[in-house]
Amino acid sequence: MKNFSQKGFSLLEIILAISILATIGVLTINILSTQILTREKVTEQNAAHHSINMAMQRIFDDIQGSYLPNTSDYGSLNISNRQIPPQFTYKNFNFIFTVQNHKSYLGDSNQSNFALVRYYARPDPKDSKKSQLIRIVDTDMIENIELQGVGYSEIIVPDLKDFYVSFWDGHEYRTSWDSTTNETQNKLPKLVKIHLESYITESSRDKQLQELSPATAIKRKTITLDTIVYILKTLDSPDLTPFSGEYKWN
Repeated sequence: MKNFSQKGFSLLEIILAISILATIGVLTINILSTQILTREKVTEQNAAHHSINMAMQRIFDDIQGSYLPNTSDYGSLNISNRQIPPQFTYKNFNFIFTVQNHKSYLGDSNQSNFALVRYYARPDPKDSKKSQLIRIVDTDMIENIELQGVGYSEIIVPDLKDFYVSFWDGHEYRTSWDSTTNETQNKLPKLVKIHLESYITESSRDKQLQELSPATAIKRKTITLDTIVYILKTLDSPDLTPFSGEYKWN
């Protein structure tokens, strides 16, 4: 009778092999998780940079085309037939002004290059802890642009931290402006400083950590963009101070 020697893995060897495979698996998952998280953060930062840059470009273009008419302009531009007269006002963080270089991108809209524009901040309807920067444009200029439903409204900064402007009057910067009254009546500023700051969208991991432990919430990162814009209609003014109009990242 032949004896067959049986060879196999011992229990210890099996446990050791499983432990090694488990360790390799955990390390692989950690590496992949780190790469995915890094990619997510980079994507979010790029999206935030693009978003705030596009918003600043829109604000820049609008302000650059700011317009207040001379007496002779009323007849040639048919301004007298509009119920809301041209203006340039900024008070209580509500910025309303008339532009002459308006470009409409809506198929069924009034294709006019003359419009009233409004910028203001409001709470996010879905999250009262966040603010949004809203842009409204109205080419009809029949009703007050501050009324609900007037003009075309869009969110240009969905997670706003700060937005304000200041105005060079030829001697100093002012924190408010009103072309309908006081010493700035029927006048445009020479230059406008724009400050825009937006939060970077939180990653899914940061949101989870904040939900698990609100007391140790991570401070949210922001992007800040500052620039100075020339108003084209005032470029021939002799007391225009030559500042750069390029964007500056902080």
